[in-house]
Amino acid sequence: MSENNIQEQISALNRKMDLILESIEQQKRNREEFDDLVADLSIVAKDAFHHTVVMLDKSQVDFDHSGIPMLLIKLLQNIDTFYEMLEMVESAKDFMKDLSPILHQMGLDAVNKMNEFDQKGYFDIIRNLTRPDVIAALGNASKALAEVKMDDKLDNKSIFGLIKQLNSPDVRKSLSYTLRLVQAMRVEKG
Repeated sequence: MSENNIQEQISALNRKMDLILESIEQQKRNREEFDDLVADLSIVAKDAFHHTVVMLDKSQVDFDHSGIPMLLIKLLQNIDTFYEMLEMVESAKDFMKDLSPILHQMGLDAVNKMNEFDQKGYFDIIRNLTRPDVIAALGNASKALAEVKMDDKLDNKSIFGLIKQLNSPDVRKSLSYTLRLVQAMRVEKG
């Protein structure tokens, strides 16, 4: 072998050795990072455990360690039930997602219908019916309709008897008011 060939082989071996040393160095860094992570996680776990113990102690919870295996056994025995429960929760979530636009549209339709009723004046009628003077008048009219009945002796009057009653100011006033009321109803209706 020539000296050149030997030098090339030595250079190739040096390159391979450098790669091996770099790989070993990288593994060493990874191991140190992992050890640091484990050390940090153990500190966090210890703090979490200590905090949990303090919280349980403040809450006066008596924790029986022997119950943990039974809890795990029950959990594993009912894993299918938990899976079904999660499926139902997901289904309910999907149902609510599908139902939301429908409920939104129903709300908009209700608002539009109320606006339409307001434009037609239905709410004005209701507001007028709740005024105290209108309620009193309706109460008086209802009472009069219940108490005053058709009577052949009292209501069978001649034309001259009716004209004689028209001379009374109360009768004229009531008749005039009734005529104005009927005319106002015709105007509103037409």
